[in-house]
Amino acid sequence: MSYSIVLNSSNVIGSNNNTFQYNFISGSFVAKDSEIAISSVTIPYSWYNISNLYNNNKLSIIFPVSSGLFTLNLTIPNGFFSVPDIQNYINQQCIANNLYLVDSSSNYVYYYYMTYSTVYYKIQVLCTAVPTSLPLGYALPTVGTGGWAVGSGGLPASGYCPQLVLPTTGSIGTIIGFAPGSYPSVSTASSQNFLSTLTPVGTTVNSLVIRCSLVKNKIGVPTDILDGMPINSTFGSNINYSPSFERWLDLADGTYSSFNIVFSDQNLNTLYALDPNVSITLIIRKKLNK
Repeated sequence: MSYSIVLNSSNVIGSNNNTFQYNFISGSFVAKDSEIAISSVTIPYSWYNISNLYNNNKLSIIFPVSSGLFTLNLTIPNGFFSVPDIQNYINQQCIANNLYLVDSSSNYVYYYYMTYSTVYYKIQVLCTAVPTSLPLGYALPTVGTGGWAVGSGGLPASGYCPQLVLPTTGSIGTIIGFAPGSYPSVSTASSQNFLSTLTPVGTTVNSLVIRCSLVKNKIGVPTDILDGMPINSTFGSNINYSPSFERWLDLADGTYSSFNIVFSDQNLNTLYALDPNVSITLIIRKKLNK
């Protein structure tokens, strides 16, 4: 005899939307010579890749201004950011601090740029030297003060290439593949081009591990791992998992009033999900050879 059990958002416990508790309807369940398998899982892809929870959201860029150097300290808000998204956020902060110029077509010109280099599986950073005088047809920012705004003295007196600074702790370095430090390492008046010094990870969560408090895995550590599942969708969409065959695992003998299903990342770290609207279907049965 086998039993199907379905867990959904009504079973969520805790604040991270990663733990689901099922209470047996009869008040208790006797597990003896039993086993469990996943039938299907649907879970929203709703966890961020950059967050204060991961401590991976800080960077600084040093710009030349008329009074010397200005450090633009940035804390990226919690979210799921691609490299273009990170660059867009930097552009927004450059606008807010008047660290841009306007070309003859009224386009904003930025002097720090980050993009993918798919050929090398790296991230490319381009730092363009800030001019000391306006290029033909260009204009200074005219709204507000600070940076290169007209009311703040305009462009610097000496050329300087913007400098990316990644702190020892809390930086976006792992996301973009750069070790802590400064790029370029020393101030220079010439434009610079950098490729990631490390392999960019893009996101801290590359797959999911499903744990079940009923499971007794005699050869695994931890002993409650039920299954692993790949991430086969994009952020904001549902991840669907239906194993091609049932992977039966032993239940620990005992009497239970409830059990928990917990999702973690591939390294067994806490999964900080936003959306609890999951559907988890499990099958429990007596071992066939008993």
